[in-house]
Amino acid sequence: MKNQGTNMNDNPESVIADALAVRDDGAEPKYAANDYEQAILHEARLENSATETFAQVLARVASNGNDHVDALVFAAQRVRDREAATTVGKSAAPSPVVEDAQRVAKSGSSPRFCKSDYEDEMLSISKKLARPGEGTAASFARLCGDGVFDDLYTAGERAELAELETVLAKGVSRDERFDRMLLDLAALKKRAGESIQQAASRLLHEDATVMAAYAAVNGL
Repeated sequence: MKNQGTNMNDNPESVIADALAVRDDGAEPKYAANDYEQAILHEARLENSATETFAQVLARVASNGNDHVDALVFAAQRVRDREAATTVGKSAAPSPVVEDAQRVAKSGSSPRFCKSDYEDEMLSISKKLARPGEGTAASFARLCGDGVFDDLYTAGERAELAELETVLAKGVSRDERFDRMLLDLAALKKRAGESIQQAASRLLHEDATVMAAYAAVNGL
């Protein structure tokens, strides 16, 4: 991302083009939030008139559905959302769950928390980063789309896999959780082009933990 001091009067068209790519194509922002906002001012200056103050023109441009301004606002907010998420993850007293998720995602090591702990952390962050008038669910969906929760999601999936393998290793009665656990495990471990049922069948024949659990629950 470029520095906050970029002079938008030099080439505002590049900033606008980038904002359109961020909004329409899901591209990563290349500029700072202030750069996109400076480009909005540039758009307002282009529409300045003798009968309006600059403040009035700016308000009109921001509210009349101008496509460039809409994209610039979107891109600026995307940058600020990610900056806020980074602040949450790197605050003076970072959440142990966030720290652990970052460790798991980086090193591939075993999670120290349960899947529900990582999910609760995502909801907590969603509440903190919700925009004015935005509910927690909408904030959660937006932040997921922005990739803010990638580390927490990865850690949660690995935690669930570890929990399933622990249950299978202990062996459970067939009329309780084995079938459901097997299908959940198959969903996590299925290969490209493989259905869940096919993955479950493969695990029953290839995975030592699943084979042992199956033998235990069936008295084999």
